[in-house]
Amino acid sequence: EIDLCRRVKKNKGKIYLQKNIFIKHDGASSVNKNNKLDLKKTRNWHWMWSTFYYQKKCKGFLLAFIIIFPKLFSAVFKTLFYFMILNKKKKEIYFCRLSGLLNSIIGKKAWYRPSID
Repeated sequence: EIDLCRRVKKNKGKIYLQKNIFIKHDGASSVNKNNKLDLKKTRNWHWMWSTFYYQKKCKGFLLAFIIIFPKLFSAVFKTLFYFMILNKKKKEIYFCRLSGLLNSIIGKKAWYRPSID
């Protein structure tokens, strides 16, 4: 919605807010509990991929790289940290963040999909 609002404003459109509307989103409530890790990995991969993609689209490659560098450093550090303390789930999640960022930086399209049967 941030990108949509930015484009509407750029094209001199109007954005209307309705403060009386309440939306309750039960994230992943329909997902089988056995697949929650795959969903979390997918969400983290695409979150990081789209973070760089959006910044690059709005501010150019160099500024986008500077903006996301702390996230890149954090993903590398946490992937290695959780690998060393043998926390497989967290290592996989942060590796997905790292992979999403690196794929976006090198210009690959979003491709990561969960391995849910």
